[in-house]
Amino acid sequence: MSTHTSKLDRSRLYEAGFVVGKYLLLTFFLLIIVPPFMYVLSVSLRTPAEIYQITLIPETITFQNYIDVFDEFSGPLLDSLFIASGTALLSMAITIPSAYAIGRKQFPGRQAAFYVIILALLFPHILLIIPISDIWNGIGLYNTIPGLWLAYQPFVTPFSLWILRDFFENLPKNLEEAAQVYGCTEFSAFIRVILPLSAPAVVAVGFLAFLAGWNDFLFANFLTTGTGPEPATVELFKNVGGELKFWETLMAQALVIGIPPAVLYMIGRKYLAKAFAVN
Repeated sequence: MSTHTSKLDRSRLYEAGFVVGKYLLLTFFLLIIVPPFMYVLSVSLRTPAEIYQITLIPETITFQNYIDVFDEFSGPLLDSLFIASGTALLSMAITIPSAYAIGRKQFPGRQAAFYVIILALLFPHILLIIPISDIWNGIGLYNTIPGLWLAYQPFVTPFSLWILRDFFENLPKNLEEAAQVYGCTEFSAFIRVILPLSAPAVVAVGFLAFLAGWNDFLFANFLTTGTGPEPATVELFKNVGGELKFWETLMAQALVIGIPPAVLYMIGRKYLAKAFAVN
């Protein structure tokens, strides 16, 4: 009895230690993330006269910086929205049918094809910038939004395929057959049964692809010249590199750029949790 009680107490002690360690780790990360964010927010709400004051709460709070950002920065924000949305839609159009075929169909070379695609994740994508720039310039896709949609696919599609393939593979094997018994064709069974059940994974890959198109700077900078699309990250970089730095405006721009991914995450976080729990 005492031995059993001792083991039970030890188990409870380990569990309590794990919980305490988890919260200590979360507190550590919050202390790293929250103070810089609060200071950026504070600077974005200041007047130019208060920029260099070492205070967290400004004496005079103004929203004029955000008004200026939406007046002057709306073009780059819209361009980034088109780029990110197109990247997400194209990625889903490519990966949903291919992941379904690899995950639920049997054909020669199925596993080999999957692993060859996944190996692309190990390739340093920075090496693609020069050949993509040269090819895009030759076929008229350089300095265009569709050119950016396609340029992001080599590093967005393999990861999306990985998530969706595992999700499709883990669904019950007889779903399509059961749907066909009730009059569905194979395609309608996929649309009406498999796809709704796979909503968490589809939302996850759409969100991650959107995030790649929205946040990317390297490809957006090398594949545009400023005379065509103007991604928000590139415009922010140009403003930071200027001789005159209006820090209050720069901080407002940085926060505004972060709003769409944060909003999408809040909307789709339940789906994201389900998708990665399966994988």
